[in-house]
Amino acid sequence: MNILVTTDGSERSACILPHAAALARAVGARLVLGRVLDPRSDAAGVTAERLAAAVAEVRTRWDAELRTLLEVHDIDGEPRVIERRWGEDVPAAIHRAADELGAVLIAMASRGTGAIRHAVFGSVTMGVLGRADLPVMTLSGCPPVTPHEGPYHLLITSDGSPDARSVFPALAPLLVPGRVRVTLVEVVVMRALETEPEAKVRALPGLEALRPRIPAGVEVAYHLPVVPPGAGIDTAIIEAAKELGADAIASATHGHSARRHLIAGSTALGVARLAPVPVILVKSAPVD
Repeated sequence: MNILVTTDGSERSACILPHAAALARAVGARLVLGRVLDPRSDAAGVTAERLAAAVAEVRTRWDAELRTLLEVHDIDGEPRVIERRWGEDVPAAIHRAADELGAVLIAMASRGTGAIRHAVFGSVTMGVLGRADLPVMTLSGCPPVTPHEGPYHLLITSDGSPDARSVFPALAPLLVPGRVRVTLVEVVVMRALETEPEAKVRALPGLEALRPRIPAGVEVAYHLPVVPPGAGIDTAIIEAAKELGADAIASATHGHSARRHLIAGSTALGVARLAPVPVILVKSAPVD
């Protein structure tokens, strides 16, 4: 089982690495740290008789830098320089590398100052999410990994929709009994004249019905924050992650493309932009 972590060589992009390594250690996966090399732009400043020689020089240097980055963070992983092919963009190159590795997850730091900026300027993270048929772990900012004992704690969100259920088959390889524990979370919006206990009673059966979608042997808990109409769903999810000490949040997105998600103000992407822990996004698809 492989997890592909990508960096663009910047300090900011390396912030995801310790968080991805924590997940990899928890589930017994091999971590591969990759960087996409564009032969014509990245080798442009190298003096060599042929482009191939210039690319080889950059590849050797980047391989050493990736190894050093793994050593600095005391992470047992494999470096991989991903050469961009003719006609590929960076997200396509990352997706191809993940396919070649048989990766179960891609991890990369989010860039930019907000969700709308991502949509307008076409961030690599959103491009990868739009193409990927596997989970994408992203991180906003550079929070440290919070050490703790026991299984990796994954908070999985649901809004009760068929699209939300698509998170479970995508996460299945990572839900290792004894190594990962899950808290299923649904933010319940109170109805008129409804009390908070009544709201929780109303929503709990739908959350409990998701239990069979999680592999047997995985510890599962339920959490139902109740909010008034108009309250921020993403804020409630983030507060739940803090309260419960989650290592990561997992959520399915909604809509038909990354750009549509952003313009529509997806809750999942709002969580990804604001959460103090990594957010694992799964491209939505209706699931029975």
